[in-house]
Amino acid sequence: MAIDDFKGTTPVFLPEEFFDGRLEGWGVIESLIGGLQMRATIAAEGRWSAAEQAVHFTETYHFDDGHEDTLRWTIRKLGPGKYNGSETRLDGEATGEAEGCAFNWRYTRETPQKDGSTTKLNFDDWFYRIDDRACIVRGSAGRAGVPFGTAHVTYRKL
Repeated sequence: MAIDDFKGTTPVFLPEEFFDGRLEGWGVIESLIGGLQMRATIAAEGRWSAAEQAVHFTETYHFDDGHEDTLRWTIRKLGPGKYNGSETRLDGEATGEAEGCAFNWRYTRETPQKDGSTTKLNFDDWFYRIDDRACIVRGSAGRAGVPFGTAHVTYRKL
């Protein structure tokens, strides 16, 4: 799948627009063979800064095993359909591309675990805008480029 496959699809997904404001979300994480590993609820809020050409977006995942993970993103618009981002636990920068209803976001991050440790994971997230208030995300997580889990997340703008 390539980002260009979504040319001309609507509604258009622009991170600076969709992540501006309050959102709520729900997610499940499955193993590569399909077994449910974890469920989560998500509280998120973002603010677009036209002067910085960046959206500051905070999302907190509340997992069913009791642990939480808060991500504090700065997502910068580099030009039409091109983005990069930073977050305190990233290894390098996140990179993103938007076209039509889709946004592809890739990054490597030290991800907190229930026992307090962290695991470095590679993420490849595909956001699909459904309407003016909702998007669905299909993300893959892995180590050293080998995927081992899939996340399915739904966000709704409040």
